[in-house]
Amino acid sequence: MSTTILLIRHGETDWNRAKVFRGRHDVPLNDNGRAQAGLVAEALRCREIDAAYTSPLSRATETASITLDPHRLEAVAEPAFTDFDYGEWTGHAESDVAVKWPEELEQWQTTPQGAQPPGGDTLQDVYNRAFNTLEGLAASCHGQTVAVFAHRVVNKLLALGVLGLDLERFPFMMQGNCCINEFERTDNGWLIHCLNDTAHMRSDRVDMLKEDF
Repeated sequence: MSTTILLIRHGETDWNRAKVFRGRHDVPLNDNGRAQAGLVAEALRCREIDAAYTSPLSRATETASITLDPHRLEAVAEPAFTDFDYGEWTGHAESDVAVKWPEELEQWQTTPQGAQPPGGDTLQDVYNRAFNTLEGLAASCHGQTVAVFAHRVVNKLLALGVLGLDLERFPFMMQGNCCINEFERTDNGWLIHCLNDTAHMRSDRVDMLKEDF
């Protein structure tokens, strides 16, 4: 029996729009982000969802709450899906980081698999905790559809794991706010149904950032 995973990125926050590094800082959704989550709820209203898990950070938990309201389902907080820790970059705009940590930022943007913000995580750290947890959920939820709500970096890493790609491909993976990814864990491995689907966001009710920051 297979397991279907619906992997969803949280809605927009003010720090997304201002290109400020968020990491584990608990930045709430803004009004546009809540409207985006509402569109996810509409897109998945007719889907059967048996269980749901979310990063404990409020931008993910609120996205989950809005999305799952039609299903009368509550997401379980899963620390393994918490965002990447940007260490000393947290709370700083990308433009400020470029001035204070130019070499480190360049490495993050070009070869992130070997980068580590001062006091922060590595991609390998986050990949290990997040992908192992996803594999565990897939193994324990045979025949079910499971929604997972997480973050840009976490989602990219999970997608790379499902695709069997190395971490050096991280910069080439897009994850827009409130995008939907659908994966199926079969006896023969992972089957990819869609990546970074934002078709449900084509509405005059929301604005979409052009970058997945």
